[in-house]
Amino acid sequence: MWILLVALLIVWPIAEIYVMVLVSQSIGFFWMLALIFASAVSGMLVLRHRGRAHWQRFRGAVDERRPPTREAFDGAMITAGAALLIIPGFISSTLGLLLLFPPTRALVRIAAFALFAGRFTVVTTSAGWGAGQYGKYRSGRREFDLEGEAVDVTGRPDDDEDSPQLPPADRPGER
Repeated sequence: MWILLVALLIVWPIAEIYVMVLVSQSIGFFWMLALIFASAVSGMLVLRHRGRAHWQRFRGAVDERRPPTREAFDGAMITAGAALLIIPGFISSTLGLLLLFPPTRALVRIAAFALFAGRFTVVTTSAGWGAGQYGKYRSGRREFDLEGEAVDVTGRPDDDEDSPQLPPADRPGER
């Protein structure tokens, strides 16, 4: 596994640079930079706009009390696609665009569920604190009054012997 990860971290940037050189030779260096810049800006915009929209879909599924698996997976794929658009390179941008389109996202979802479905166990639970329990909570008598004594020390001269004195404050270590 580590060898695959190291190979990916070495091969991926080399492949990205190779494709950048090929694109630069065919359309020009500045046009290649403009495409990479446009890809990064579009990735940021997609992340901002679509991320918010999918979060609302996720919250809608939770509010409807149904498992938000499709919304969560689509949100993760859109976030990954936008992140791949932000990363400079044409291979990562192509993969990011593929993750942004709903038909290819559906294919990725099917493949991921087929690969990983047996590895996860879904556990659901329900907790209810309906209107009845809330009403009991609101109608219950709670006592917040504390017995105590207040002493007004403002407006009295400090040297008056008849004025009540506050007890000295406890200092750490004196107990």
